[in-house]
Amino acid sequence: MARDIDQLRKSLIKRAKKQVQERYSETDVDIIRAISVLGDLDNTFNLLAENAIEWYGGHFPELQSIVRDNEAYLKIIKEFGEKENISEKKLSKLLGETGKEKKIEEISKSSMGSPVKKNALEELQLLASNTLELKSERKKLQEFIEKEMEKLTPNFSKVAGGVLGARLMANAGGLKQLAMMPASTMQLLGAEKALFRHLKNKKINGPKYGFIYGHPIVKQVPGKNKGKAARSLASKLVLAARADYFGSKKDVSKEILASLEKRATELK
Repeated sequence: MARDIDQLRKSLIKRAKKQVQERYSETDVDIIRAISVLGDLDNTFNLLAENAIEWYGGHFPELQSIVRDNEAYLKIIKEFGEKENISEKKLSKLLGETGKEKKIEEISKSSMGSPVKKNALEELQLLASNTLELKSERKKLQEFIEKEMEKLTPNFSKVAGGVLGARLMANAGGLKQLAMMPASTMQLLGAEKALFRHLKNKKINGPKYGFIYGHPIVKQVPGKNKGKAARSLASKLVLAARADYFGSKKDVSKEILASLEKRATELK
């Protein structure tokens, strides 16, 4: 009896181990982890950029009202350091022709900012440099996600877009879960908190979309019709996900995208 139980226990452990190995060897696991890291990189970049901009603001406070892009601002810190070093010509090479180069140089010469100590400036430039490296890593990671999504879900990634598709898949828990879910669930992926608030308090309107709000099809229609566009998009995304999961070799993405564009034109 004890021997039989021991044999059964070993058999169950072996089976569980095999299932775990199979699950963590699947491609969608790598994509799910990568999209999570992508979100962390975005959050970390924004946090560090805000701190660098606030720090440099004491030296050149006027710059923030002219340069709104965090990446461009950090490049200025890294390249020039003290505001007195800023020149229109070097700015054009650094950022490209933006039409603001001359204005930035003029204001830098008459800025009300205070001087900055050399050692503090070195730390600030190092912070800017390291933060820009995060942006570079983010671009590489995005390329990885898009390539892997194209291989794993050729139809779904073309309809959703690589990053948005990966975000939907990660939220669903994998390609299988994505393919099995109804369109109404696909539509609300990413809006779970808003949905729970609505269920708790019926006076609060329920969400009409989650992550797919960022899709070009939804973005291009007027606000009153975005819910309808999201519903149409969600139903087509489910079709694309099922085509990929069940191994259809047919490219259905072109047909789906054409249908969605037609629907968007109607809603516009």
